[in-house]
Amino acid sequence: MGGSDEYSDLYRQYLPRILNYIRLRVDGEDLAQDLTAAVFERAISRQHTLRHPEAFGAWLFRIARTTVAGYYRRRRPAVPLDLAEEQQAPDPSPEELLVRRQEVARMLRALSRLSEREQEIIRLKFAGGLGNQEIGRVLRLRPGNVAVILYRALRKLRAHLEQG
Repeated sequence: MGGSDEYSDLYRQYLPRILNYIRLRVDGEDLAQDLTAAVFERAISRQHTLRHPEAFGAWLFRIARTTVAGYYRRRRPAVPLDLAEEQQAPDPSPEELLVRRQEVARMLRALSRLSEREQEIIRLKFAGGLGNQEIGRVLRLRPGNVAVILYRALRKLRAHLEQG
């Protein structure tokens, strides 16, 4: 990578995507922000290991996955789904909060019925905003395989949601 201006541009581009991805993996905004900062610290200290600058996004998401996994190995088990439904958005009405909680709980229950790989592809796609090629780089899969897995996972998710 080039100078600090280039890194600043990449930071601004990827910060919201990495933060959203990590938010779906951990419990609490402060923790998500701390882990996101750790991802960028590692990226800065290891930027010399990046062989192909065009793969920066996938490389950064791989660091994010490793950072979150390391956090859980050191700290505690994954957040139970029943705690996730208690998450509150700022300033919703009581009715909106109830509907959101019910929808989040319903979606998380349906997601939990998918394999870990399917869940990870969905998180990278929708929370991380990555394309199939980038997801393939992160997970070391071919983009075509990512597309097939994503398609099947979304079909399963839809079926689970329709079942109620």
